[in-house]
Amino acid sequence: MGLGMDIPMQDFDMSTLERFSLAKIGRVCDFTLAGQKWQQERAAKGKGKFKGQVLAPMPGKDGEGFELVDNRALPHKAPGKGRGFGKSKGKGKGIAVNYQEGILGQKQKPFFATAVNQKGKGKGKGKGKGQNFVSFKEWSVQTKTEWQVMREIQLSMLSKLALNAKDVIFEDLLWCGRLNLYNKDFDRVSAKAERNIKRFEDLNFFNVSTSDDPILPDLLQSDEDCTVIATDHVLACLIAAARSVYSWDIVVTKIQNKIIFDKRDGSQVDFLTVNETAREPPQNDAPENMNSPLKLGQEASCINQNFSQMVLDTSVPAEVMEQENPFEEEGGGSAASGAYRYRKITLPGNPKDECEFNQNPVTIIVRTEVNSKMPGEDGSYVSVKALNEFDPKLNYSWRTALETQRGAVLATELKNNAFKLGRWTAQAILSGCDVMKIGYASRANPKDPWNHAILGVHTYNTDGFAEQIGVTRNNVFGILRNIVDVIMAYDDGKYLVMKDPTKSVMRIYEVPWDTFQDEDVGDDDEEEETEIRDEDGNVVPEITAPQMPTRR
Repeated sequence: MGLGMDIPMQDFDMSTLERFSLAKIGRVCDFTLAGQKWQQERAAKGKGKFKGQVLAPMPGKDGEGFELVDNRALPHKAPGKGRGFGKSKGKGKGIAVNYQEGILGQKQKPFFATAVNQKGKGKGKGKGKGQNFVSFKEWSVQTKTEWQVMREIQLSMLSKLALNAKDVIFEDLLWCGRLNLYNKDFDRVSAKAERNIKRFEDLNFFNVSTSDDPILPDLLQSDEDCTVIATDHVLACLIAAARSVYSWDIVVTKIQNKIIFDKRDGSQVDFLTVNETAREPPQNDAPENMNSPLKLGQEASCINQNFSQMVLDTSVPAEVMEQENPFEEEGGGSAASGAYRYRKITLPGNPKDECEFNQNPVTIIVRTEVNSKMPGEDGSYVSVKALNEFDPKLNYSWRTALETQRGAVLATELKNNAFKLGRWTAQAILSGCDVMKIGYASRANPKDPWNHAILGVHTYNTDGFAEQIGVTRNNVFGILRNIVDVIMAYDDGKYLVMKDPTKSVMRIYEVPWDTFQDEDVGDDDEEEETEIRDEDGNVVPEITAPQMPTRR
């Protein structure tokens, strides 16, 4: 059958089309690279609808002629370098995470910067990181084809995991920082007697990764029974994973049957989410909008930092722990009040399981956080958190409903912020805080994300609250035990645990050793330089070249 001509099917090829001047048929809607090249050639000859126009250059292409989504050069990292189990390079290695700065404060600085740059070193660590955050609704990490998927975990299965919490053994290894008493006056705050949230811009807040902690790697080496080290922030994400919608990731390193659960600096784990699990979550149509998911996450994190310091009773001297804050530096400003509690958690084995690792106990050393302490003889440890309202028209207006419909307000928050409340509860369980103080913060004006007021503070027993929202202790330790067993069965290497933003699935990828290598490897090498001393032992001052004047 022909094309209105006597052209047999077997002769219907490109040469035949060209012979009958029918090549134009295939070029009208040809958007391939070959088609674009054809259009450029015609435009250069003054033909076609693009004649006289300069067409945009063709995009970069790979060997098969497909356009690359991301053609940026991969950073070249030296293999073998990076975070290991060696001793950390001293105090001050942590990353200051002060959400008072940036869009929510008057200091226009990156969100993640070192607490202090010593002797001009650091070369702008954290520079621009606040500007490159991906949306919560996108993949937290762009996967690569060479990454092997080791396992795909249906998050609905996590709720069925259980371990008898009565058999779990806790042991305090170290306390750091200082601990203030909770101010009971905040229990009387109401919508009619609200209190404006104060700002604590001069304090340093820290959320240091596991590998950068100067204490955890040492405990891993010195404790023969220790199998895993982690922070409560990271473990809480795994525990509450089934409640999450947005994407997040955790980096896992396994060497000689030792495991490190870590996070990337500036990852989504550092931020809180707002209305993540709501029926109509915040939209990301305009990322610069104050009610976009990222901006709301920054606002919520800022509120929680301020609220944790605002509710402290500063009239009574703080209890100083056995060691000072491990991330505070001299001359770098004061650290926020709070204690780091390093705990050893021993999870029992399960002889009934055929997996050999399940037959032996697993010991986890975790750095947890305690915000304050209740006054009186009881002296229970307190976890202080705050929910925030950004639009009173979405659900119940807290200023009218918080006093009369307290249960309905909490039920709505449990539905809209299931992942966040699950993380907070898991952190309280891991840190041994028997009391949870949850504040309700609302914007002074719905269009003003900088000023907030506390409309109420509700007190909950941690175990009772956990049972109420479905985060039982048996399930908490069952999830941890099973994830450790899964990683322990793999060979030594680096793995990425990532939540899929489109499905209720968590995947474990095997990634190369140099993946997510610290961007400041060169800076670390400089920090390792020893001081030069003369024959008398005096430090020889550094000689720096004078700066050239800037040409105007």
